Amino acid sequence: MKEVPANFWCWGLIFSALLAGCVSNRDPRVSELEALADSITDQQALLNEPAAERVAEAATWAENNLREFELLLEGGLVKVSKAEGEIISDVSRARRLLKDQAKRRNSLPKSAARAVKQLRELAQAISSGVAQDATGAAIDSAYIVREVQTELGIGRDVIQALSETQNLAVRGIALWEQTSARSDSLQTVCRARLAEALIDGE
Repeated sequence: MKEVPANFWCWGLIFSALLAGCVSNRDPRVSELEALADSITDQQALLNEPAAERVAEAATWAENNLREFELLLEGGLVKVSKAEGEIISDVSRARRLLKDQAKRRNSLPKSAARAVKQLRELAQAISSGVAQDATGAAIDSAYIVREVQTELGIGRDVIQALSETQNLAVRGIALWEQTSARSDSLQTVCRARLAEALIDGE
């Protein structure tokens, strides 16, 4: 076996130490910006659970069923019990939870992509030590403090919006699944009561 020069190991240790020093000396703000960008990307993927088609189906159900109850109860001819009223309230709550899903799911990916781009570009600017940004503004310490605070705030707001959107969708779909059969039964009962009330009123 060929003998390895003694200074080979020495240089290896020196290189490892230098590399460790570079990593440890990395600006923590860069790591924070990049970590938040990664988190936004991960959180955005959760919008596919549940799928947009499933969310849209639940939203349509809630909208149509609430409207049907409003028509059946219009005029006060049909009376419902407290327990039956709770079913209608669940339909109404599902509608509120799912109402803005389509709008959110259309706009949030754009906001997420913009936030990720800004976070990564700012991290790169800090790492590279460039003197000016794309607009020609000087990148000094005050600039970095201000921009880091701004972009982190925007990124966290995007994550919160993504999380909230998914949470609302999950809760709305759960209400749909729990209430659908009871809603159908109650509408059948209410139609019978309405027909009876109309006959009695003739």
